[in-house]
Amino acid sequence: MKSILIISYSDLHKDPRVLKQIQALKYDYKIITIGYTTINNNNLYFYPARHITSKNLSQKEKLSLIISYFFCYQTYIKKALTRITDLEFILSYNIIKPDIIIANDWNGLFLASSLKSKHSWDSKIYFDAHEYSPKQFSNSLKWNLTIKPLINNALKKAKNDIGIMSTVCDGIAREYEKFFNYSKDHIRIITNAAEFNVNLKPKEIKDGKIRLIHHGGAVKYRKLELMIRMMKFLDPDKYELTFMLIKSDPAYYNHLLKISKNLKNINFIEPVPFSDIARTLNNYDMGVYILKPNSFNTKYSLPNKLFEFIQARLAIAIGPSVEMSKIVKDNNLGVVSKNFTAKSLARCIGQMTPEKIMEYKYNSDKNAQVLSADQNIIRIKKIIKDLE
Repeated sequence: MKSILIISYSDLHKDPRVLKQIQALKYDYKIITIGYTTINNNNLYFYPARHITSKNLSQKEKLSLIISYFFCYQTYIKKALTRITDLEFILSYNIIKPDIIIANDWNGLFLASSLKSKHSWDSKIYFDAHEYSPKQFSNSLKWNLTIKPLINNALKKAKNDIGIMSTVCDGIAREYEKFFNYSKDHIRIITNAAEFNVNLKPKEIKDGKIRLIHHGGAVKYRKLELMIRMMKFLDPDKYELTFMLIKSDPAYYNHLLKISKNLKNINFIEPVPFSDIARTLNNYDMGVYILKPNSFNTKYSLPNKLFEFIQARLAIAIGPSVEMSKIVKDNNLGVVSKNFTAKSLARCIGQMTPEKIMEYKYNSDKNAQVLSADQNIIRIKKIIKDLE
């Protein structure tokens, strides 16, 4: 049985993309993993990565990177990359040469390329880029002067090691093609689609009240307060919004609680395990999300939550995000506001009749399988076969 090494600087047990990769390949290959946490599966080999990120760099190291930005001192960049990927520690492992390496994100690619070089492996690399790393925080001067040179360097150095790569949507794929000077359609698309849930069906609207829900991380740059503001434009006796949020930023989560406490039609509930998300959302009528395009990645965002709305058989109401709106419009799943304001989305929601909402819910049901992770699992298997 051939072996595949999956690298991801993440908590593997709750990383949807890694779990999808393992699900696609575990029956046909010996799977070896490197990440922060192991997965509860006795058939997987696991090597822990220590949690060292760019935040752990000293002021002296960050100053060196700023100097590197202006004078191209590769030595500083190489040292910083070695440190934040904990390369020397991982090189101490006696990992058997894999046939294929799946490198998740830019730091996973740097590690994969380094392992190949240090051990003289002839392993093929599949690079799952996820989103667009070189513009991850494009509005931050500090990030542009320190971390961006690391990412650009890591990607460019490993370019010739990449056999096949993928990303989450067309807009980001086109940008990577420019970055690597690849020909058009060189990069494959693996979306963040959720697993197909065959047991769920749309639920009828209860008591004449439209139940809206938003789930995900309480992260400041997502400006979730826009959806709180949106509820001020909707009849509180007819519309109710529930947040199911991971407290990624506790201070921001508490801020959201504070600004919504005087609105009787907003609730907060505790998050559920990943496997229970769709079943929990199924009790609501409409998934909502306004994501202002404050960076390249937010402009082209195509997040898990959109696909989880679909698996939950909900109607969908979103701002005019490029990739999300394509899915919603092409499959007639809900409404897209004219702009990214609370009032604009409230207007779209307020114009929907209960009958229209149910139509959108049934369209989510009709498209649930074709827009599920089932298709991505087929694509992942094809990528690996093409590399063999």
